[in-house]
Amino acid sequence: MAAAATEITICRSTRRNLRYILLWPNINEELEPSNSYTGKIVTYVLITAAFPLCVLIHVITTKTRNIDVPVVDNISALASLTGTYYMSFIYTKNQSKVARLLKEMSNFENFGKPPNFDQKEQVLNFFSTFFFLYLSVGIVQYDLLKFKGKAECEERNKNQDLTENCGFITPLWTPFSTQNVFVYYSFHVYIVFCAQLLMKPNMLITYNEFEITQHLVLRIKHLNQMICEAIDNTQFEISQSRLTNCILYHVDIIRMAKALDECFSNAMFTHTCITAIICACIEKQFVEGDRLCAILHFSGWILTLTFACCSGQILINASESISESIWSSKWYEVDVRLQKDILFMLRRSQTIFFLTAGPFSSLSFPLLVSAVKMSYSLLCLLTY
Repeated sequence: MAAAATEITICRSTRRNLRYILLWPNINEELEPSNSYTGKIVTYVLITAAFPLCVLIHVITTKTRNIDVPVVDNISALASLTGTYYMSFIYTKNQSKVARLLKEMSNFENFGKPPNFDQKEQVLNFFSTFFFLYLSVGIVQYDLLKFKGKAECEERNKNQDLTENCGFITPLWTPFSTQNVFVYYSFHVYIVFCAQLLMKPNMLITYNEFEITQHLVLRIKHLNQMICEAIDNTQFEISQSRLTNCILYHVDIIRMAKALDECFSNAMFTHTCITAIICACIEKQFVEGDRLCAILHFSGWILTLTFACCSGQILINASESISESIWSSKWYEVDVRLQKDILFMLRRSQTIFFLTAGPFSSLSFPLLVSAVKMSYSLLCLLTY
């Protein structure tokens, strides 16, 4: 039983997927990462650093030499890659906190397992794998669409006497010539590999917060059920014992909600800001005619932001349901000696759980609308 209590039984697929992209430690060191985890993160940076550097140098050389080449794709890529690095570093810094929270949420000794826990975990694991595969295929598909325009790009190079590297996932500079077929395709594979490592963390980190929130909501629903059973019981001793257990459960849920917010708040702030910038660039790309690539890219970022905002909104709605469950019970028939406990719990239940996006706002549907409006404002600036 003790061994089972120490095992993390939730978010299995997400933890595995994060391990694939070097952002989660091995199973035996999830709670206390060793130097090998630090080595993984350093390896992650060293492998991928050349990609954003090539994109940045392309923007600088294009602007300093006044080359008539649009850089909106580069701005979108730089915002995405910078945000990915920042989110990844924050997440890896808080990884042990996340692991401890997952361990606590895998322990049901004190209050029992919430109803439908196994079914919910199975569904969450399925969608975690689905979105990981969606990103993998989507990145390759996006690259193929860009590669399809290689001939047109090379023709433009010849007509305008340009030296652009054609057919890559985004315009970039290289310190060597890519005219050689072997060099070109080797570097092309490297860029796609980097994209696989750099484009997935945003979705996986956001989805990790989403599924932890789902498990927290399961506990809140379980608490609501326990509250009704405690208050509606006619025997004083049983009712008192159950109500005390409910109060302890509620305190435990409040603590978990605060821990969840601490783990993801800064990462979600970064995610919200860069999504508005990236969506504006993608909208500009759509206006200029590269519509299929734009739709593919836009859908991924909006889906990720929607997950983040859904997490916060679902938790807000669930926390409001605690007081509703108390009011819907037969509190008016309860023993007078228990009214103080019920009043105490009712007051505590007025506290709404929020998942914040740093100092920016709390994650909710209004924030999603605000981010879309902000992206439109930035689009107007880009097209001015």
